[in-house]
Amino acid sequence: MATEQLKIIFRHGSLSAELALQTIQVVLARHDVPLNAFTLYDEPTSLPAVLPQLERTGRKAFNLMGQGFRFLHGSVGNYHLDFFEIESAVAPSISWDEWVAEFTSNHNFVMAWVVDSEYDHWQNAKDPLQYTATGKSCTHLPMNSNGLPYPMERKVIEISANPGRWNFRDGYIEVVGATMWLGIPFWALTGTDQKQVAGAPWLHVSHPISSVTKIQAAESCFTMAEGTSGDLQVKLRALLFPVQIPYLPMRQEHPVALR
Repeated sequence: MATEQLKIIFRHGSLSAELALQTIQVVLARHDVPLNAFTLYDEPTSLPAVLPQLERTGRKAFNLMGQGFRFLHGSVGNYHLDFFEIESAVAPSISWDEWVAEFTSNHNFVMAWVVDSEYDHWQNAKDPLQYTATGKSCTHLPMNSNGLPYPMERKVIEISANPGRWNFRDGYIEVVGATMWLGIPFWALTGTDQKQVAGAPWLHVSHPISSVTKIQAAESCFTMAEGTSGDLQVKLRALLFPVQIPYLPMRQEHPVALR
């Protein structure tokens, strides 16, 4: 079974660790999922104990695992956004729609999307060591310089043409998913024509609540960069991000937060 991830973006400073943890606890309790047997940064814990642990250490973000889930929360200040990510190692027992519904009532909700973890990882892998460490060859892939001065300069994999790539933008992520949810801030941030999206005959468009547009381009997560699937991703990106910003390598001070 493929591992899937739901990734959610909010305006910067609007999703605290406390609010994210409260939401996790509400959803899991609704489905009778035990709140124990978790790990916080690989240390055993229970869900109710996480917030006090964060407060004691001064942390405002978390990487939490347990009961078949991984929850990642944090901020990327230079791009003015907060993020929350859920990964399910098995077929999600709690639907992605239900998780998203808990966050979309927040007017600071920008966007959310679902990806196949494996596909997302390799479409965005720029370090050749990521390939060699797993026995994969990257000699067939285009390379360029990371743009840093000597002695930090080195060759990295060129991903700017990958259909499944994602890139930080100011307040949002330029990315496409087979299923996406778009909040009110998304349209102003991206310059996207909401009527064009609503009228695209190749998309299934709905409104789970009045402030959120849900789009579905395919029945399941994208897993191929070639052929019809690749063409669909390119077409969707052009529709959702009409203002094409030149691809820039991620600034060195940012963590690879959403992979």
